[in-house]
Amino acid sequence: MPHSSSLRFGEAAGTLLDRAFDARDRHRPSVPLPRIGIFGNGFPETLVAAAGGLPVHLSMGRLRRTTAIDEFIEPFVDEEVRVFLNRLMNGEFADCLGIIFARDDAPALVAYQYTSEWVRQGRAPKSVPPLFLWNLVHTATPAVMHFNALQAEKLFDFFERIGLRRPSDEAIAEAAAAEAGRRQALERLETAGLSGTTAMRWRNAGRFMSATEHADLLNAALVDTKRTAQKGMRIGLIGSSLASTASYEVFERFGTIVCDWQPWGAVWPGPGNGNATLPEILRATAADPSCPRITPTTAYRNALLQALANARCDLVLCQLAPTDDTFGWEIPALASSLERRAIAFINLGFRDTDPETWHARAAALISAKLEARK
Repeated sequence: MPHSSSLRFGEAAGTLLDRAFDARDRHRPSVPLPRIGIFGNGFPETLVAAAGGLPVHLSMGRLRRTTAIDEFIEPFVDEEVRVFLNRLMNGEFADCLGIIFARDDAPALVAYQYTSEWVRQGRAPKSVPPLFLWNLVHTATPAVMHFNALQAEKLFDFFERIGLRRPSDEAIAEAAAAEAGRRQALERLETAGLSGTTAMRWRNAGRFMSATEHADLLNAALVDTKRTAQKGMRIGLIGSSLASTASYEVFERFGTIVCDWQPWGAVWPGPGNGNATLPEILRATAADPSCPRITPTTAYRNALLQALANARCDLVLCQLAPTDDTFGWEIPALASSLERRAIAFINLGFRDTDPETWHARAAALISAKLEARK
């Protein structure tokens, strides 16, 4: 007889999470709400929910065909930006009331700059929704706190312009409670003994549904899923954004990913989302150490090292997108710090544009490095 959670959702909750991850931003949640596109980490999505909208991440899609903008995208631009821009100009996000770009996220800023310039030149189709750049400063001085409060007011004005409501204190508290429930479910996911591949898929499925639906599915899936003993090394994954099931499966030939600290890993959703008032949300978001723009700059590296240590990693894998120009600067200091902590570090370098070629090279490099350490 199926478990009660399976009966509640009609089929296994894990299957529904997998299906949402595979569908990405085309997933249709159980409760339809006005869709607000999000590009990048670092934006407190609680505020969208409090305004009556559904935050849906748009930077994890797949390219179907190219548009006129493609020939103007410079070769150093991240692939996720290229895919997003072409899909946007194809009209694939016409059902979004607006799109919010997180200034903290380097690809998101580039996507915003290209999009806004294309719109300014009159080249964009009418299907392109209104755009908003969320620009939060990551320090805690009184002047910065005032600046961040002004950014929130601009965001609320944007909500009203596109047809959402201005978030009330009560609505913010209610949305924050839902986010707190999601965080609790995600914490259970991290300690459930599942593969890093499954954890990545189930976590990121929540980027396309409400916090409540995500939490409910996670809790049901964790009840229905048997815990398995971890084998091999305890692996930490860092570097550029990566949400490839195939890549995770290659890495997990050598152990289990127990700490996923790349941008599509456990750094989302940000810590500000579960706070019950706007000032608390802004303070927590500004203090989020997973943001590379935080001040002091050492806070990011220290938080990353602490996460790897807390997860008791004995191997850390670093991988970079072919166009990465941000995380790579952290590698020398990270490698030295991990060596002092007696944690093995393997820099897989830049990913190849051909996944199969890169996977073979990565597996060979990991095997060789681990063999050399014996």
